[in-house]
Amino acid sequence: MLDTVLDDATALRRELGNDDRNKLDEYLHSVRDVEQRAERLDAWLDVPKPTVAKDLAAPFQRDVPKAKAGEYWRTMFDLIVLALRTDMTRVVTYMNGSEGNGLAIPEIGITQARHGLSHHNGDPVVLDRLAKSDAFIMEQFAHFLGELQKVKDGEEALLDRTMVLFGSGMSYGHSHCNANLPILFAGGRGLGLKHGQHIDYNRPFLKNDYTLSYDEWRDISGKPKDEKARLSNLMLTMLQKMDVHTEKFVDSLGPVSEIV
Repeated sequence: MLDTVLDDATALRRELGNDDRNKLDEYLHSVRDVEQRAERLDAWLDVPKPTVAKDLAAPFQRDVPKAKAGEYWRTMFDLIVLALRTDMTRVVTYMNGSEGNGLAIPEIGITQARHGLSHHNGDPVVLDRLAKSDAFIMEQFAHFLGELQKVKDGEEALLDRTMVLFGSGMSYGHSHCNANLPILFAGGRGLGLKHGQHIDYNRPFLKNDYTLSYDEWRDISGKPKDEKARLSNLMLTMLQKMDVHTEKFVDSLGPVSEIV
């Protein structure tokens, strides 16, 4: 892609000031880097596929570069950053693995798919693997936020002009509990959003504060303690910050006052 516009880019660079020239060089370098990594990840398409037995009971994993989950996720995140910084889109949704079969992470010794880890039944060994998996995924997400922070959008970081919602539809996967969801909301400081806090809607209702037993934690994951604490409230907040003039989103009760 860059090769086709190289002459135009070179001519343009000569007409720019130092700051704009550095910004153009940074952008072209990031595009080239993503091009090269995307080419590497897709090289497995030209590799002859092995013959697989019809007995699908036995697990089978392809030994291809795409199986390196960390590199794959970072490439996807970098593509999202490029799409946003070039204004190719204003909204992106991305799921890092299918709902029923998230990627294994062989580079840290996690050979089980995400779905299998989520059905842990309280097994401390499986829970330890799940924790390591979560930590690894958060490292990739932190890389994404860092890249958004590096890019300037006018006088602000792109992160400050972008709202990023990260989380899961399950809080206790073993029983498919979907209350008390782990939600991380980042960015948007330039839109007037406040960060640096953990809003825990369960806390006023807990007797033992954060010293919860396993059963107590599982209980709050299955039934909300504060029925007014709704994820739709956060969605409504985001809509309003995007200048969508609405006072309601699904079952929302109002914007999240703690962050505006």
